[in-house]
Amino acid sequence: MNRADPENFMELPGSAVREKFYEIRTGIFRAIDFLKTDLNVFSLKLLPMENILTVLTAFFASSQKQPLPIPQDQYEVIKRWFWRACFSQRYARGGAKSTDQDLLEVQKLKAGKAHNLGDFDVSLDTDFFTKNVFRMSSVATNTFILLLAQAKPLNFIQGTNISLQDVLSQGNRKEFHHIFPKAHLQRSENQYKDEQINCLANFSVLSRTDNNKIKDQSPSKYRSEMPTDDQILDQILATHFCPINVFRDDYESFLTSRAELLLKKAKELSQVI
Repeated sequence: MNRADPENFMELPGSAVREKFYEIRTGIFRAIDFLKTDLNVFSLKLLPMENILTVLTAFFASSQKQPLPIPQDQYEVIKRWFWRACFSQRYARGGAKSTDQDLLEVQKLKAGKAHNLGDFDVSLDTDFFTKNVFRMSSVATNTFILLLAQAKPLNFIQGTNISLQDVLSQGNRKEFHHIFPKAHLQRSENQYKDEQINCLANFSVLSRTDNNKIKDQSPSKYRSEMPTDDQILDQILATHFCPINVFRDDYESFLTSRAELLLKKAKELSQVI
């Protein structure tokens, strides 16, 4: 059955469900393993849309006790589809029809046939990062978090490794903080609105220890807490898609530059020209 509608599932005879149980179970476990290993989705709370798991389960489902390895070219197609679905918010609004289409296409891919999986329109620009507010459980925010994870961010102040599994398995916002502290921006003469302060482009993965050191300081002030070696500093910033102009304390210029860096990565992942 290549339909995502629960009503269609309920109409299946019990024997058909029992016959497919092991195959579906295998698909679910392999799909979750793929999400963890290849996409850093350590908690289903961070999965941008639940229908993604439905399509992945169909792809990874197998009646074999030891399924054959997935060809690398198929893996690349699946990852491209994943990011394109996330950035286009494909299943966010009444996604049953789109899910059904993708279920059909993923079966073609699985069988080694010609397919159109992921060949839907994706419109990406910097507004995705400057207009969307950081709000846990929203499609845009969870997509953004997974994008950040692709660079394996280092601790912002110390430059040490961050355990993404520890951070992302919690599925909450405790480890995500403003790069330009909220209190600092609220004191600004520019009187930024909440949606400007809390936009995606002003957030990154920051440990509570680092965030406590930053407090409400401007970037130019908390720069002194960071490594003095420029190469190490550049490495840290790169893992956060953070531009060097952050230390000029020009918030609007920073947002523009960071949104462009994030957009470049988003286009790379989703293969948008």
